[in-house]
Amino acid sequence: MVGDRSSQPSMLMAFFLVVMMACLLLPLSAAQSDEMQEEQTLDGRVTGILIEPNTTYHKNWTIVEDAWVSFSISCNQCTAELSLDGTVHSTSTDLTVQAQSTGEVVLNVTSLETEHVSLSLVESIDENYSSVRPAPSQATESVTIESCTSENRCIDPSRNHLDGIVNGDFTSTGYLRGIIEQSNAEYIPLAVTDGDTLELQLRHAIHDLKISAYFQNSTSETLLESTVEAPTGLTTNADSDAMYVHVEEDGRILLKVESEVVNAAWVIKAIRYQQLIPTPLVEDQNNISIRGHHQTSSTLELTESQALNFLALVKPVELRIEQLSSGSWIMGDLIQLEAEVPITAYPLPNISAVRIHLHSSVHWVEVSIANFSDFGSGHEAPSVRPSTSAVDNSSWPDLPQVSSQLVGQLTLPIFDTADVYRLNITGWEDSRHMIQVTVEGSEIENLTVEFWSMEQSTWEVLETKTSVFRNGKIQLAMEVDPGTHFVRISLPVTTNFTGHSWGENVPSIEYFVSSAYTLTDEGYEPYFPPDEHAEKWGVRSRFILGVLFLAPVIYFAVSLSRQKKAAELFANKSEQLEWFRKQMDSGEVTPTQSRKNLIRALQSITLLDWDQASRAWGKANLEHRTTDAALAVWALDRRLATTEGSIPLMVGIHVIKGNWDLAALRFDAPEGKGWTVENVQPRFLHRGEEVFIDTMAEGNRTFVMVELTGTATAVDVELNGRVDGTATASRIPKTLAVEVFEEE
Repeated sequence: MVGDRSSQPSMLMAFFLVVMMACLLLPLSAAQSDEMQEEQTLDGRVTGILIEPNTTYHKNWTIVEDAWVSFSISCNQCTAELSLDGTVHSTSTDLTVQAQSTGEVVLNVTSLETEHVSLSLVESIDENYSSVRPAPSQATESVTIESCTSENRCIDPSRNHLDGIVNGDFTSTGYLRGIIEQSNAEYIPLAVTDGDTLELQLRHAIHDLKISAYFQNSTSETLLESTVEAPTGLTTNADSDAMYVHVEEDGRILLKVESEVVNAAWVIKAIRYQQLIPTPLVEDQNNISIRGHHQTSSTLELTESQALNFLALVKPVELRIEQLSSGSWIMGDLIQLEAEVPITAYPLPNISAVRIHLHSSVHWVEVSIANFSDFGSGHEAPSVRPSTSAVDNSSWPDLPQVSSQLVGQLTLPIFDTADVYRLNITGWEDSRHMIQVTVEGSEIENLTVEFWSMEQSTWEVLETKTSVFRNGKIQLAMEVDPGTHFVRISLPVTTNFTGHSWGENVPSIEYFVSSAYTLTDEGYEPYFPPDEHAEKWGVRSRFILGVLFLAPVIYFAVSLSRQKKAAELFANKSEQLEWFRKQMDSGEVTPTQSRKNLIRALQSITLLDWDQASRAWGKANLEHRTTDAALAVWALDRRLATTEGSIPLMVGIHVIKGNWDLAALRFDAPEGKGWTVENVQPRFLHRGEEVFIDTMAEGNRTFVMVELTGTATAVDVELNGRVDGTATASRIPKTLAVEVFEEE
């Protein structure tokens, strides 16, 4: 009996563990089952399911009495079961049923294979639209729909369409939903104001459907031409073409929805766009996007050397450009912008601004500004030279005396067939200058280059030279006096290049201009004798400058003398590192002061020979000598480190033979994570585990104090670089253990 009683708690504990394991496994199995299916959404609406065999997509919701459920699916081997009012409806295409009482709807979708199931689901349709079209004067309550106040939020050309975007499922305000129960058309009133544009698009229709629209004001009615039709319904998640309705006065739009089939469910996307206020002036002329519905206008500043590039995204649009030329607005011809086909529009003369007018049901146009000024000067080079020297010639682009290739072009769309550039030559009186001008390009065989040497006082042409295309370029040279001269690049025969209207997008002729210069006669240097004040202050200035120039020399001489004395004093001592440690132990000197003294000693000791310096520091922890260099390493007291937890050490380098360049000290960790150099004195560049010494001449002696951080247990020291141009490396064969620093 005693044995039976003792076994009861063990049995109860085992039973409890079994129950707990079952509870843990059941949710895990459910989670694994859910992982085999994935909802796919678009703008917050479920549009599909990725489903695996032997799994079930489950969804349930509540529906009120007399409301309708409608859905369609598209798949290969799937089946949908809808449980409503105690009845299970099964389909592999579509289903529309009405609830007889308020209750729960359960939708289960399964498939015999792994596949994507498209799903268009309207969970509840409970509407009471009138089947009688109201008279214009009859008051009706309008339906609230989505209102878009920002085109940038509502449309997105990256989707390859400009249809309005509605976020949320079919119950959101961006959708109208209903059902034609008795084959009688239904009417939906929508309030509109002057300038509004309505976008209507069929999103769900199992059977044939037609949407037409009437505009009503208080006294009259007009049947609009635009319609949306789906003669055989819509494929799951397919969209009909969008219908756009623009109104020019306040009133209402009556949507007429009709079908030949009884119980035809439908969902219409409906968005109202308010007319945008014309942009008074586009401030940022980079990445200009003009978007909107019906008609959009924007204004931007423009010069006569700037062209406008237009690119209509996704949909074509009508374009008119109004240009402000010489104070008057001039309207241009209608231009048809085809989708994804760029065009360029050129300005009229003396232009200062443009208005861009776009017209289409919906549009998104990218606008950029192209500068066709010559030499990037901001000016289109004039076709003739200035008539007199008194004429302001600042709008003639400058051709430098010596220049690499500068870009110019004959902009044929605006009948630019000649470009004149000014050439300003500076020099002494009676000097002579040889200037050579070269014009190159792929289409310059029809061009001519003229060079005019000008008389500076009368502005008469002293000499003219002309050159044409030869050996792949146009080149000429002329000797000129100092002053302003001119070069013209032109099409002497324009007949074949001007048979088009102004601004027509015909190819321009681009060319490259370069110039070379030689002084052939220096002329006479002008002489201006100085006055007595200039002579007096000149002597004083020379004396002051002489003192200033000598000051650095004196400073370095004194500094070198002090370093030599410190080095001689240091040479008479030994075991200096031990002396630093004892000073810190006694408390007479702080670690900070000892560190400063050590850094000063590093600079002075380089004046001693290698053996003297080594004896002065004391016995090194590591030493290594080759035919080219000698290395020594001393472990320092950790109190000399500026970084907490770091390991300080001193390394001496003596170049015995050759000249080193690209020299670097490397502190390697034989085992474990690598070392990191935190601080170097004197200051050298460092990164990671390396210190860059750079250049060391033969006989050079260098001492550096290095602080390392890391978790390794030992340090290997290596010197890398090039000796007389040959890659060389010198590595100390012994390893310095971290314990040495602990002892120090």
